Amino acid sequence: MTAHLDQNATTAAAPEVIEAMLPWLTAPSANPSARHPAGQAAADAVRAARGAVARLFGARHPREVVFTSGGTESISTALHAATATRPGRRRLVTSTVEHSATLRALEARAAAGTHDLVLIGVDRDGRLDREALFAAIDADTACVCLLVANNETGVMFELEGVGAACDAAGAAFHVDAVQAPGKVPLDVVALGCHFASLSGHKFHGPRGTGALYVREGEPFLPWFLGGPQELERRGGTENVPGIVGLGVAARLAQKKAADPAAQAALAARRDRLEATLLGALPGAWIHGAGAPRVSNTSSFGYTGWFQNETAGAGLRPGTAPDAAPDAAPSVAPDAAAVLALLAEAGVEASAGSACSAQKSGPSHVLLALGRSPAEATATLRFSLSHGTTDAELDQAAEATIEALNVLRALDSLDSPDRVLDRG
Repeated sequence: MTAHLDQNATTAAAPEVIEAMLPWLTAPSANPSARHPAGQAAADAVRAARGAVARLFGARHPREVVFTSGGTESISTALHAATATRPGRRRLVTSTVEHSATLRALEARAAAGTHDLVLIGVDRDGRLDREALFAAIDADTACVCLLVANNETGVMFELEGVGAACDAAGAAFHVDAVQAPGKVPLDVVALGCHFASLSGHKFHGPRGTGALYVREGEPFLPWFLGGPQELERRGGTENVPGIVGLGVAARLAQKKAADPAAQAALAARRDRLEATLLGALPGAWIHGAGAPRVSNTSSFGYTGWFQNETAGAGLRPGTAPDAAPDAAPSVAPDAAAVLALLAEAGVEASAGSACSAQKSGPSHVLLALGRSPAEATATLRFSLSHGTTDAELDQAAEATIEALNVLRALDSLDSPDRVLDRG
C-alpha cells in the first residue's frame, strides 16, 4: 500500500469531479461564446461553475470570479493588475514565508527597478509581525500580498484589519488562498481583499485550473489579451471541462471547510501522527506548533534526534530550540536521504514545497522562522487529505521512525564510505 502524505503538493481529482467532466471531454463540445444551442449549453455550465467558485470564495457576485490555469497565473495576474492600475506607487509588501509564485513575481519587479519590495518577518512559529506590516502600508504602497495558510508549515496568518488598512492607503490587497479550500472557510468580504487566488488541483479539482477573485469595482487590466472571454479579463477560449470540474471541487471543498467534525477529525489524525513521531524520536519537533495551523499539515524537524541526548532538554515536547545546542553540531542527514527510504517503504512525503523540490538548498520558509540551514534541510512535510486513513498514518510513522533510526545508526559508525549529506 502507498501512503500518500503529500497532499499540499497536489490532490487526486475527486470521483464526482471526474464524472462531471467526462461529458464535456467525450461528447461533441462547443465554444461557450457560440450562439447555437451547444455553445449556450457550454456557457451555462461555465456560469454554474462560476457561481460555485464564488461561493467558495465567499464573494458577493459570481462575476467577481475569473477562471485561470492555476494559482501561479492568478497571483501574477493580480499583481499585474494591482500595479498597472496604481502607477507611481513603488512599494510592494509581502512576507518572508510566501510561496515562490508570489516571491519570484515581486522580486522580478524589484530587480527591474520598477518597485521596492518590503519583506515582513515572522516569529519562530511563523506568525506574522503585524506591527511591521501595518507600518509598511502607506500612500506609496501599490500592493500587499499575503497568504492565508503556509504551504510548508500550515501556519495561518492573522489577516484581520489588513484589508481596511489597504483601503485607507489606496493599496491593493491580494490573498494567496491556495492552501485554504477544504481546510478553512474563505470569506473575501470579511478579509477585505481586492484579489484572492485559488488552484484547483490543491482541493481535488482538475490540474491546470484555477480562479482569481477580483472585487467588484476594482480597476483591472488583464494579463492575457485576446477575445472577450471572462468579461474581457482573460482572453482565450474557456477550458469548459476543467471549469466544470473546478466548480464541483469548489462545492465539495466548501462543504468540508464548513464541517467542524470533519476538520476536527483531520486535525486529530495529524496530531496522532505527530505524537507518534515525537514520542519515538526525542529531540524532534514540529515547526509552527505554537501557532494556529490548518488541520492537515505537519512540518517535522528531526535534527535533535541526531544530536546528543540532552539536545531537547528543557524544551516543551515537540517545539524547536531557539538556537542549535552548543554540545554538538547537527549531523542529521538531508531530508532527501530520509525520503528515499520512505519511498522504498511506500510512503510519499516531501521536504517542503513541491514547487521548490528540484532546487538545492534549505527552505526559505524555515530559514525565515530562524532555523539554521542544517535544521531547515533536516525537515519532512506530511500533508493529509480528508481521505487519509489511519493505516496510511501508521505506515508513515513506522517507516519514518525506522528510517531515522537506520540513518542514526549509520551515522554512529562514522564510516568514510557512508553517503550522507551533513546539511
